[in-house]
Amino acid sequence: MSTAIPDVPTKDRALSEFVVARVSTVQRRYSADEAVAVAALAQLRRGVGSRAGSNPALWDLTLAGLPEILADPSYTTSAERDGVATKWEQAAHDAITLHAWHQQSRTEPMHRRGVSLGAALRILGFRTSEEGVLRRFKALGTTDRHDARLTLLRGLISQLRAHTIAIDYGILARDLRQLDHRNTADQVLLRWGRDYHRTKIDDSDATAHDPTTPKGEDR
Repeated sequence: MSTAIPDVPTKDRALSEFVVARVSTVQRRYSADEAVAVAALAQLRRGVGSRAGSNPALWDLTLAGLPEILADPSYTTSAERDGVATKWEQAAHDAITLHAWHQQSRTEPMHRRGVSLGAALRILGFRTSEEGVLRRFKALGTTDRHDARLTLLRGLISQLRAHTIAIDYGILARDLRQLDHRNTADQVLLRWGRDYHRTKIDDSDATAHDPTTPKGEDR
């Protein structure tokens, strides 16, 4: 009997939930200055831009507990059964390592539910240079190379960290997975553009409309 492959939306939801649970736990422990979390974030930062599973030191941090439907070859297409990471495994790895980059030296949570990359960069542009931020954001949206995408993201996230602007890493993980598929990449770019241009900013007080303002638990 053949094993039914779960539909893509189901897998994307599982991806987002896994990443949110993982980064929420790590940032909570990091904020409490737990030695294990401090060491974990240091390890994860070194994994930004690498291939999922390529560094054994990160297996426990990025692959342990990953839902079976995202990793088990019996639940994937034939193209994902040749020993390479599935797109969901890679997106989880990328999101978790980027969060570690973002959280570095910050006691405030840099994962915040409901804050898309586009909305966060709108805030960043208001606080710094909208022209510069938008130029880099557009470059991110037009590259189709994984390594270039991660390099650009790391640079933007460094700026977000400097201005204590959080994003939702569950959303980012889903976006990264969808950017790697030609049928859904345009949907991601449309969401990014909408969120960037529709986020409201009060010129007299950006923080009053800052979507990263705490709204309860970051889970």
